[in-house]
Amino acid sequence: MAAEVLPSARWQYCGAPDGSQRAVLVQFSNGKLQSPGNMRFTLYENKDSTNPRKRNQRILAAETDRLSYVGNNFGTGALKCNTLCRSFTYAQMECWDLGLDSFLPLAEDDSLYLPPCYDDATKPEDVYKFEDLLSPAEYEALQSPSEAFRNVTSEEILKMIEENSHCTFVIEALKSLPSDVESRDRQARCIWFLDTLIKFRAQRVVKRKSALGPGVPHIINTKLLKHFTCLTYNNGRLRNLISDSMKAKITAYVIILALHIHDFQIDLTMLQGDLKLSEKRMMEIAKAMRLKISKRRVSVAAGSEEDHKLGTLSLPLPPAQTSDRLAKRRKIT
Repeated sequence: MAAEVLPSARWQYCGAPDGSQRAVLVQFSNGKLQSPGNMRFTLYENKDSTNPRKRNQRILAAETDRLSYVGNNFGTGALKCNTLCRSFTYAQMECWDLGLDSFLPLAEDDSLYLPPCYDDATKPEDVYKFEDLLSPAEYEALQSPSEAFRNVTSEEILKMIEENSHCTFVIEALKSLPSDVESRDRQARCIWFLDTLIKFRAQRVVKRKSALGPGVPHIINTKLLKHFTCLTYNNGRLRNLISDSMKAKITAYVIILALHIHDFQIDLTMLQGDLKLSEKRMMEIAKAMRLKISKRRVSVAAGSEEDHKLGTLSLPLPPAQTSDRLAKRRKIT
């Protein structure tokens, strides 16, 4: 059986003169790209604008549903060519060739999308710090939209269940809100943000500036678009895409929020269902986050029981694990 021929690429970096927009043009060769419309790109620039050798350095990452690719225009892996060999202006966009670069499949490790992990922490709550999830200003902005959760009644929770308006984890968390005013307020804000992340993750392309409608504070909407979407260029328009990599990142944030809500032990099987993930994928992410995995029999509908996977964040942390998919690809290459 013949080996699959993977495409190489010649790529162009495109940017508006004032730096307000970015786009990438890629011409594939040496293989057939099956679904070019499904390819998502992220461009990284060197922030050192004062160094003439570094300011034009770019890394281009691309992702399909099957594989991820990466290319760069500097270092030993890039061809020695004039990186500014051609330029032109089109529709107020300046474009220039960055050379024929090595643009090859790359397995992107899940750990790339995790919030900072402080493995020298002395308490579980300091391994993934709450302030890395929500800044003080963002946390403050959650006061108003979380009010309904903070004051929720048993009757309202029953209605949520009947209307299937919220996921299982959110319903169960609302059932066990603490009575202490300060603790209840914090839990309600966290549950609201977790609920928002899960709903946001269910989208593929964000088609409007207000990602989830007018009820989301502006600072939270900005956070969602900035940290959990990729800006792509399609049919002459820039759009915000929630790529598979961004979905993995959102999943990680949901897990960490859930840990802070539930005293650092959570039902991964329940969250897996809410996020519509396979058990294998959920375990990959949980292990990359250095959770300890265990099993427990839980009661479900009609008095029956089933096995659920639990994830616990406790010290000392287990060794960091590479995802199975990445390990397999490394063996192949």
